[in-house]
Amino acid sequence: MKKFKMMKILGVVLGLVVVFLLAKHFDIFEYLKDRERFENLITEWGALAPVIYVVIYIIITLSCLSPVPLAIVGGIVFGVGWGVFYTIIGAGLGLSLAFLIARYLAKDFVERKFKNSEIFKKVEEEVKKDSWFILAVTRFLPMFPFGLQNYIYGLTSINFFQYALLSTIFILPGTTVFILLGGAAVSGDIEKAMKGSLLASLILFSLSVIVKIINKKIKL
Repeated sequence: MKKFKMMKILGVVLGLVVVFLLAKHFDIFEYLKDRERFENLITEWGALAPVIYVVIYIIITLSCLSPVPLAIVGGIVFGVGWGVFYTIIGAGLGLSLAFLIARYLAKDFVERKFKNSEIFKKVEEEVKKDSWFILAVTRFLPMFPFGLQNYIYGLTSINFFQYALLSTIFILPGTTVFILLGGAAVSGDIEKAMKGSLLASLILFSLSVIVKIINKKIKL
């Protein structure tokens, strides 16, 4: 049994190493430091650009790096509608894979890292009360990194399908804000840019109201 667990962990580690080596080989992490260069990289792929974008989003999510620059690029390259669509696919797949890795493939390793942390204990406690609510809290509030959350949830007792569906829904407002800002920045149409920026501001205001309501009910 121990050998089987070790093989699973080694398999996950090897897979992640391969993914990160490929990302490094193609300078993905370097591109993230230069938005214009990264934008050009995506557009150069033509019809395959959405696929490349989704794959990169999954890699970024698994690596626990901030996906915000990538979401902005999504708005610039694909526009608001398709930008949101492709981003949600990438984010949804990324957060689901991280969860499954933590729960089934590298559970022992992730447990050693986070099982005794206060944030895990609080999240697990709230999951047992209202799993949908704690998902909303952690997705709306930037209390700890998006990528890290996904692995921690894999250690909790939450149902995978509930986690994947609700997480994807709850990250939609915040993700849309960055895509709107990216799209507005390059629209070339002042009226369209104003509308995009206004909508992004309204979403941010709504999220701030939600945050205040949440803070009255729970303290993390």
